[in-house]
Amino acid sequence: MAAKPAVALRPVPGCAGSAQPAPATGWETSLPTAHALLAQVGPGDVLSELIGLVYEGLNEATPWYSFAERLRHLWAALNVTVTLHHSDDLPCDVQVMSVDEDDDTDWLLAEQIHRERFTHIELVRPESVLPGDVIVFGPTDVEPDCAAFLDSLNIASCLRTCFAEPGGMRCWVDVIRARKTPEHPFSSADLELIRGLLPHLTRALGLYARIKRQEAEKSIYEGSLDHLVLGCLVLDGDAKVICVNRAARTIFDKYPGIELNHERVQLQDRMMQRVLEKAMANAIASRMQHGADCHGELVRLHAQDGVLLGMLVTPVPVAPYYQGKHVPSVIIYLSELTESFAALQVSKSASPDLIAQLFDLTRQEAKLAALLAAGRTISEAAEQMGIAVTAVRNYSKNIYAKLGIKGQTDLVRIVCKSFALLR
Repeated sequence: MAAKPAVALRPVPGCAGSAQPAPATGWETSLPTAHALLAQVGPGDVLSELIGLVYEGLNEATPWYSFAERLRHLWAALNVTVTLHHSDDLPCDVQVMSVDEDDDTDWLLAEQIHRERFTHIELVRPESVLPGDVIVFGPTDVEPDCAAFLDSLNIASCLRTCFAEPGGMRCWVDVIRARKTPEHPFSSADLELIRGLLPHLTRALGLYARIKRQEAEKSIYEGSLDHLVLGCLVLDGDAKVICVNRAARTIFDKYPGIELNHERVQLQDRMMQRVLEKAMANAIASRMQHGADCHGELVRLHAQDGVLLGMLVTPVPVAPYYQGKHVPSVIIYLSELTESFAALQVSKSASPDLIAQLFDLTRQEAKLAALLAAGRTISEAAEQMGIAVTAVRNYSKNIYAKLGIKGQTDLVRIVCKSFALLR
């Protein structure tokens, strides 16, 4: 990290960037100096060891913590930080940090000060370092106010490098050395070691991004196992389609008013297209808030032959260490609402609010629809709702008329095929 201080190791409420330290590795005790260790094992052995930690970091709960910890010890550094996601729109970056055990710096506060006062300095901005670049800078390379800030953090110099993967994920490694007497600047051997690691960091990041994307897709589809008749599309942060399941492709092939065009969902109805785009934008914005309570927005489209298509647009849960516009960000569940499918069991989690919004029912009608779809009789529903049987009969007639169906059997099919069962 360095001139752009990193997030503290302790948890930070509301910030996905905070990382817990990994268990002790044994390096902390009886550790020789960096120069002594290099003399014992040689630079080739050190490079091999770090390469191993780069790939082992894919399986760590806090990715690449062991790599950062080992590199800090080898170089007698004050701080080594791996930045997994940087954005000016977030309160803090997503980072994994190893710090000296005697360091009591409040790195979270340091980052806040940096963002408020020094982001105009190109040299200290992560974006100024491109993939494959390696730079070294310190207090003498920046303007006086920033230099004083670095001095207050006991920063003598910072080595920064960047690596990226084809999908768009870009990361940085920062190594901070503290002020000491005599000074201990980064050497040509240090730079050579970092350059030797860069191809492996790049390859490991590509593997990491692929693994996290597959984990996100797996989680999404596992949540829909009970609803295999639902179409499902996964979109990234630019609303581009990442993947589509078979049910969704069947609907696209069946109805000409909806299609995939250049990785985007396109509706023939321009007004409904604007509604869909707004729903996707809202889902992306809600996701960026990290934990915003959003059940999604429903978009209804009248297709050919009077068939009503429904689209539930909802954000994908945020993965703490896998963020950015390139990651799965939005799910669109797609359903033929008025088609008849084999009845599925209605769970107790069926949402009256979703049923009301989806089928344009009043809240009382929606409550009754959920109960009838769950197999309750008119009398049982009346007792559970605490109203007269005659009132329930009138509500049921209104429901059937609004949905254009004949009775409870059709209601079960429609509700079981809808988004009301999604948790």
